[in-house]
Amino acid sequence: MHPPPTAIRWRDTRRQAARYHSTGLFIAVCAILLCVCTRPVGAQTDPSFFDSVLVADITIVGNKSFDDDELLSGLSTTESPSGFSRWLYRNLGSRFPLAQEPRYFDFQSFRDDLDLLRLFYRNNGFFSSQVEGSYARIDGERAVEVRFEITEGAASSIDSISYRHLQDLPENIHAQVRNNPRLRTGRRYSAADVQAERNRVLEILANNGFPRAYSDSVVVERKFSNNNVVVKIGFHHGRRLYFGPITEQIKGVDNLNLARQIIYDRLDFEQGEVYSRDRQYEGETNLNRLGVFSYVAITPEFPPIDNRQDSLVPITLELIPRKRFELAPAAILNNQLRGLSSGAELAFLMRNVFGGAQSLTTRVNVLGRVSDFFDTYIATSQLRFDQPYLFSNRNSAYLSGSYSLVGEGDLATGNILQLVIGAQRSFSQRLVGQASWTYEISEFSGNPNFLRGRGLLTLDTTINFRNSIRGMSLERDLTDDFFNPTKGISLKGIFEEAGFLENIGISPLPQTNEEKGIRSTEYVKLEGLTRIFHDLSNNGTTILGMKFRLGSIFRYGRSREDTLPVPPNRRYYAGGASSIRGWTARALAADSNAVNFGSNALLEISTEVRWHLFPDAKNWLDGFWFVAFADAGNLWNELRDITPEDIALAFGIGLRYNLFFGPIRVDFGLKGYDPSSEHHKWFFEKQLWGEVVRKGVVLLGIGHAF
Repeated sequence: MHPPPTAIRWRDTRRQAARYHSTGLFIAVCAILLCVCTRPVGAQTDPSFFDSVLVADITIVGNKSFDDDELLSGLSTTESPSGFSRWLYRNLGSRFPLAQEPRYFDFQSFRDDLDLLRLFYRNNGFFSSQVEGSYARIDGERAVEVRFEITEGAASSIDSISYRHLQDLPENIHAQVRNNPRLRTGRRYSAADVQAERNRVLEILANNGFPRAYSDSVVVERKFSNNNVVVKIGFHHGRRLYFGPITEQIKGVDNLNLARQIIYDRLDFEQGEVYSRDRQYEGETNLNRLGVFSYVAITPEFPPIDNRQDSLVPITLELIPRKRFELAPAAILNNQLRGLSSGAELAFLMRNVFGGAQSLTTRVNVLGRVSDFFDTYIATSQLRFDQPYLFSNRNSAYLSGSYSLVGEGDLATGNILQLVIGAQRSFSQRLVGQASWTYEISEFSGNPNFLRGRGLLTLDTTINFRNSIRGMSLERDLTDDFFNPTKGISLKGIFEEAGFLENIGISPLPQTNEEKGIRSTEYVKLEGLTRIFHDLSNNGTTILGMKFRLGSIFRYGRSREDTLPVPPNRRYYAGGASSIRGWTARALAADSNAVNFGSNALLEISTEVRWHLFPDAKNWLDGFWFVAFADAGNLWNELRDITPEDIALAFGIGLRYNLFFGPIRVDFGLKGYDPSSEHHKWFFEKQLWGEVVRKGVVLLGIGHAF
């Protein structure tokens, strides 16, 4: 019996539907599995920090206007440090020298870096630039190679600059704004230059009665006709302000009896004068320069910028006077006398001697070598008078007299009497000049070989000098800290001369007397010193310092004809805690006869890396620094005698501890290359322990080596 036809058709339809349903279910499951499988694969191709994928190499192509270092300096994607540096970091910590934290590739940071590069080019006038990036895995390694491709395009220059809302200002302010702008027409556009120009104009306004001024807008319009830009900077300056009444706040005990007019003369401004921020800061500097205050603060009280009634700025002057009389004993420990030296000093300071902030200092010190204290020594007594201002607040002067006894073992003894008149000029906070005149009597007696030096002096057992010496120096210090610089550069030039005025008949004090054996020296001394500091860590914990010093003494006239040397206390010496640190003080010279006697030409080159050992410490450990250094240089009889094969090399390590007046330090120096050695000049040619390490020197000092 067969089923009805309709029943058969219904059954076939149900089977077909079931078959279709199974097929659809299979396709859906496959799709889900495909999605699930592809997500992990995508994550693996775009690593994050958590995947610990190193960056083996970064390549930049197409950058014609900027070098690689400039472009990479602000990026998060950086090449990974070496395996040794990573090992030091993992096992010895982040503060250990050469230790570096592992840096891994992160795709999101990589994309952010692309945006940063695009922004960098736009901020430097390349508005049509294109920046693309890619990375590729290195087979068999957990590392990638990164590539940035840059199409710079044409750069936009500045068509014109306008300063909005400054039209009603006095003409002298407009003249200052026009003088030496950071933005110039025809120059390539730079967002950094725009910001610098804003700050420059705001500084001009602050020094011309508008300290509350601010910039409320910057508009940069790009002209598609020539691809150049128009820059419009808007300002809001408010009402012009003037110095108002001055109120004093004296804190602590005031026993100086300082005339109040002395204080007000140092301020460099008076009530009713146009307010100037620079003149306010200069007033603080002048008061600090007096040396009679431990704290000085000049605080203005500006009315609100929308106040259209008040134009005077009340000034509060906060002062903490120092003690009028001060006794300062001190212990001395260093390597100044060609070995471990110790001694003591006693200084008595009297402030405000004549009621005008002058100071009088009496100082007595004795320093002797520990091994033979009473044979090798320096004993000095000094009286110094300081005038903190002279004709101008930027000038100061001093008068000093000193007498010294010097002993050099069984080699020589000497007496040095000095009278010095000096002046200093502060051209700016960063530029200081000094000038001095010194009349010096120096007598040395003892071993003729020591006194002469080879071919330098044809006298017997006594040297008797009378010298009138003029000196000048100019220093420009652009470092960020006087005691512990972390970045910046310092330049100093020194000029010294003796004999010129005497040769033309101008001799204020007696000098040469051949009958009594009294000689004077004719010479010119020139010296240059450069110090450079760079923060390798960008947070003040790893500092690179470099020093270059070159000086020479040129004798002329009778001094050269008679081979008369410059007095020993005016000559150059090499070796010691602030020189070539593989040798003790005065122990290095290309000519062995000049080791103790000094000579006329000096070259010093030093490199030092300083690591802050415990920067996060909140206790006494914060003051410790570790130092690795390398020094090069030597001492020669003449500048023309300098040769590369005579340049000595030293290297070593040291420890610093920072105090409020600067660091105290101890260094251990080794001779890397000793040009005076007859054999095995290089350290690696010698026995490491017996001839290198055991002959190292320990050097002590106060302040950095440079």
